[in-house]
Amino acid sequence: MRTDAAGRRPVSITILADTLTVGGAEQLLMELLRGLDRARFPARLCLLSDEPGMIGEEIMGMGIACTRAVAPARFDLRAVPRLRRIFSEQKPDILLLINHRNCLFYGIPAGRLARVPRIINWQNETWRPYSLHRLTMTCRRVLLGCVDTVVAAARGHADYIAETEGVARANIEVIYNGVDPERFRPEISRAAARRQLGIPPESPVAGIVAALRPDKAHEIFLQAAALVLARMPDARFIIAGDGPRRAVLEERARSLGISHALCWTGFRRDMPDVLQSMDVFCLSSRPRQETFSVAALEAMAAGLPVVCTRVGFMHEMVFEGRTGFLVPVDDPQALAEAVSTLFLDRELRTAMGRNARALVEDSFSLQHMVRCFEELFSRSARAPGPRRPACAG
Repeated sequence: MRTDAAGRRPVSITILADTLTVGGAEQLLMELLRGLDRARFPARLCLLSDEPGMIGEEIMGMGIACTRAVAPARFDLRAVPRLRRIFSEQKPDILLLINHRNCLFYGIPAGRLARVPRIINWQNETWRPYSLHRLTMTCRRVLLGCVDTVVAAARGHADYIAETEGVARANIEVIYNGVDPERFRPEISRAAARRQLGIPPESPVAGIVAALRPDKAHEIFLQAAALVLARMPDARFIIAGDGPRRAVLEERARSLGISHALCWTGFRRDMPDVLQSMDVFCLSSRPRQETFSVAALEAMAAGLPVVCTRVGFMHEMVFEGRTGFLVPVDDPQALAEAVSTLFLDRELRTAMGRNARALVEDSFSLQHMVRCFEELFSRSARAPGPRRPACAG
């Protein structure tokens, strides 16, 4: 058996996902694979869909082998035997599941039938609504009982998984989401970043980075923007991201009379430049699905204070009065008050931004996240004891 200089044998990993479109969990996976010591942890990607998505394309561009179109239809009874055959041929030490519904439904039975030694589910969602929700949650509880480890994104998230998903606490590992602080050191000036977006250099600027979906509640951000503009007409607001609600939200902005003060960037890969143009970062999300926002971590790494609704486990990164403010859900007045406070108090804004970056460097760095996963993979591969029988819960 091949070993490295320290006498350790490689731990092979197969990663199962549905498709890797743009999203927080998908971005985290790509960053993990970039940072992972692939000599020690050789990885393969297996996608249920025929479409890899933008993140999937980037991962394959990193030289990671990918098997696609295992189950292109939403319901495919042949997916389990196909996956069993793939896992039996690849013989991974660890099967890492990205918490897409079909990955659990197909991947866990297939992994157990193929006698994969350890199965890990990386979970980044909270209170997600499913079609046939009660049945889906019942099935999830059964399937997650067959998983060796569930990775939670925060301490509170671990409590949620134990209470809502029925996973034994001994089988839950907290690994905080992480971002690379060095990537968010500004390479251009704030004035230059604003010129690129057509924003006046002296305007106070708040922004949101999120897919244009209902759970992100952009309409609350727009209402808050209207309230701020009533006091500070020179303020500007950036909406970075794209999605199915763009036309609806643009119409809402027109009805509020604030279109002139908005900058819609669409989807951007140059996020450090976009963040460099902001003074304050906002999230107006509702409770469903928001867990431990990667977008907020990126903003903090860029030295921005965060104004965020009290959702998910954001209180584990947004410390009231220190790295930002937490406001009630669906309360544009409270969001506007917090943004206005930071616009008007440069010293407070600067101190919060400095604290936010220091917190990311100390606790939420990509390097720390990768190291925690490498330790988990190593520990899991060394774990003694027989494999669990297929879905014996």
